[in-house]
Amino acid sequence: MTTAGGVDLRPFAPALIPAVVNVWNAAAGDRFPLRERLFRQNTVDDPHFDPAGCAVAVDARTDAVIGVAVAKVAREPLGADGLRADRGWISMLAVAPPYRRRGIGTRLLDAAEAFLRGRGRRRSVLGSDPAHFFPGVPDDPGALRFFAARGYALRGDAFDLRRPLDSYRTPPAVLRALAANPGIDVRPLRRGEEAPLLAFLAAAFPGRWRYTVARFLDTGGAVGDIMGIVARAEVLGFAHLFPPDASWIGPSVAWATPPGDVEAAPARAGGLGPMGISPAIRGRGLGLALLDRSVLHLRAAGATDAYIDWTVLLDFYGRLGFIPHRRYHHGERCLAD
Repeated sequence: MTTAGGVDLRPFAPALIPAVVNVWNAAAGDRFPLRERLFRQNTVDDPHFDPAGCAVAVDARTDAVIGVAVAKVAREPLGADGLRADRGWISMLAVAPPYRRRGIGTRLLDAAEAFLRGRGRRRSVLGSDPAHFFPGVPDDPGALRFFAARGYALRGDAFDLRRPLDSYRTPPAVLRALAANPGIDVRPLRRGEEAPLLAFLAAAFPGRWRYTVARFLDTGGAVGDIMGIVARAEVLGFAHLFPPDASWIGPSVAWATPPGDVEAAPARAGGLGPMGISPAIRGRGLGLALLDRSVLHLRAAGATDAYIDWTVLLDFYGRLGFIPHRRYHHGERCLAD
């Protein structure tokens, strides 16, 4: 425990989760309403979470939780990407509004960076961690100023996208692509197709995407939540879907909870991503067909809106009516002494 200015920094304990979630929602719940289930999923249930990397700020006079920072390092290989030993991640940081501008955010960030240094990490990356909350820094002037003032280089954009599904219609280009590829089926994968899926990912996307899908399946995720491009017994493309009743809160629907009801399930939101296809079938319109079949599947599952997270492919997704919903910026700094 460290104390300064009437504020203690304490180690994380599971009993603090409700208070930590309340602090987050006080600070950012109007745009990013956090549920306890999502916090648990992306922290204590994530194999990369180390309680030592979670610092909790507490008002020493009232014992109230007033801030939190979560830092992570990879604790198991992310597929072919390995342990990414050159970097660690700042997964989240928040301070309750009445306690801002007192240096508490800086102390929490210092504690998170000290955790990363102590594990040999030379770069601190904002967001984009395994089981991430954010792909970068949300496009918020206050957050951007805070990190820039503390030495973080902020550059590049990433977007979450959204489109309503009630008016969606399959475009003619998709129908032409499907007709031109009669030996290819675009459909949800079936039980028993896990091995071909993982073989495809190992060949085409052997890093984090392969790791994430394998972990999803290993923890009981349904292979039917993967839309596949299938030719005979071979998987040639995939899109990871999160229908409204999915047990796993995908990053695409993490923030789809209605404001003011943070513990409610996002019952009408459907999520999509990641998705990708084999280089062998690119340029044949099948990526758009995969997206179309994914959108139709989510609508049939009861979703009224579809969300895609962490992408820069605005033109591609825009062909089916997806528009930017949220914007983020990559941020990192060197931790070398």
